[in-house]
Amino acid sequence: MADEAKASTLENCKLTYFDLAGRGESIRLALTAAKIKFTDERVAFKDWPALKPSTPWGQLPVLTLACGTALAQESACLRLVGKHTGLYPADQLAAGRVDELLGVFDDINQNINNTGRGLEKAEKEAKRLETVSKGGDVYALLEKVDASLGTHGADGFAVGSTLTTADLVVYAYTGFFASGWYDGVPKNYITPFANIQAVRKTVATLPEIVAYIDTQADPAYDSFKEARAL
Repeated sequence: MADEAKASTLENCKLTYFDLAGRGESIRLALTAAKIKFTDERVAFKDWPALKPSTPWGQLPVLTLACGTALAQESACLRLVGKHTGLYPADQLAAGRVDELLGVFDDINQNINNTGRGLEKAEKEAKRLETVSKGGDVYALLEKVDASLGTHGADGFAVGSTLTTADLVVYAYTGFFASGWYDGVPKNYITPFANIQAVRKTVATLPEIVAYIDTQADPAYDSFKEARAL
């Protein structure tokens, strides 16, 4: 009953983010996996300047509870959802491992985004391909993630042997990086990493996630669907 009461705090909440995966997808996935009814508000880039001043920190995502309380920043929103739905470990060290993975994927996201900035398209794409290929900075980080999953996860899960927000972070960001949003990052960049691939398949085949992803008509979500066949 306590878990149900906690989850009810999130019922009919609203997740506001841009119409792409990015930093909002892990939260969407957590709410979906926990079967929480929520409004998936996707903001067009043209509408962002008018909305921006009304957000807590001038950034998205923003999670707004039914009572009107708003919380921003991906890590804070994801942790709130995780704690209220049982997707965030009670064990403090395991919880730290979950937070650690979100942090490193944020680092990877920023690394890819910054790579090749200011260069012509062909040069930028070449630099991004270089960073996600063996010997590149992002490849090295993904190797470390893969090793961490092998040490601290089990049975296709990122931390421990049950679903946590860490699994949703891995699935959200690896799918996003392969979606075509970042020019120069090939769809198969993640192929060398068996433990990451196992987590992707675990999340991709959850019935709630399958149903949610199937509602996304944007071809950018094809990389999320393809993880089912791993």
